[in-house]
Amino acid sequence: MTALLEIEDLRVHFPIKSGATFGRVTGHVRAVDGVSIDIRRGETLGLVGESGSGKTTLGRAVLRVVEPTDGRMTLHLDGRDVDIRALDRRGLRRIWRHMQLIFQDPYASLNPRMTVRDIIGESLLVNGIARGADLEARVVDIVRRCGLDAEHLGRYPHAFSGGQRQRISIARALVMRPEFIVCDEPISALDVSIQAQVLNLLKTLQEDLGLTYLFIAHDLAAVAYACDRVAVMYLGQIVELADTRDLYYTPKHPYTEALMSAIPVADPDAALRPVLLPGERPDPSNPPPGCRFHTRCRYADAKCRAEMPTLAPIGEGHRVACHYASVLKLAGAREHADKLANAPASARI
Repeated sequence: MTALLEIEDLRVHFPIKSGATFGRVTGHVRAVDGVSIDIRRGETLGLVGESGSGKTTLGRAVLRVVEPTDGRMTLHLDGRDVDIRALDRRGLRRIWRHMQLIFQDPYASLNPRMTVRDIIGESLLVNGIARGADLEARVVDIVRRCGLDAEHLGRYPHAFSGGQRQRISIARALVMRPEFIVCDEPISALDVSIQAQVLNLLKTLQEDLGLTYLFIAHDLAAVAYACDRVAVMYLGQIVELADTRDLYYTPKHPYTEALMSAIPVADPDAALRPVLLPGERPDPSNPPPGCRFHTRCRYADAKCRAEMPTLAPIGEGHRVACHYASVLKLAGAREHADKLANAPASARI
């Protein structure tokens, strides 16, 4: 499977300013700090990690909603290679037709003063893609694909439920027929019963329209169901990348092991054996030397505290940033009380 998007050594550092006029830069928050990853055409790549790890910043930097500090992003599109960082504003507008974003909060991301028809069709008008009857036909088509009633296009966002509003957001992102979608926690604001519907909708749309997703989420069960590969992010860096089954059953990084142990199950008889991480996540403006996870890792030694590990291959399609990945025997999701075996179907791999 060929890569649609290649990210090389991407960095996003936000300046910390102080002084009477906040004009003096005294440091930087390293939200994304040296991420290199490929996103394959037609796949769903999951991006997981605790809050503050840099997931959303990475997703928005790919679209240049947030400006990267350094690095390279190459989009392979229609037989040509597009350097996303080199694009000016006009070039970005052209490339945004092929790259879109689905926001976490479906209500805050919709203009309450615009009808659903105007919300979805606005990008077609602004980019000069369609007008009049053609615009109406394209809006109606994508609305129906997203499971909405075309008769409700004249309504405003407040008249819809949370799940319906997220479907409107999805329709708005897809109406220009993009190839790449950043899904920024698209189900976290929805009821559990609606989450499965939206996940299934995204999978159906991917098959029908040939989409590629970067799926950012906290819900590890949803990631297991929706994603082909998963990247684990900690303190601005990717610490593990693998196919979903390999990552969940045979994690190689201690941080991934802790995440797998925290997958909840709706079974009162299932034993819960979480791996508890000591301390707090380090300050991203002053990360620790060596491995950034060593301050919370029960396996860390002097080498971990002094040398930063690289994201290196440890098997076919499996990459880990850990000095001892080949010797550690870590418990996967199944070993933690057989959670996946007892979980609902949506959480099984």
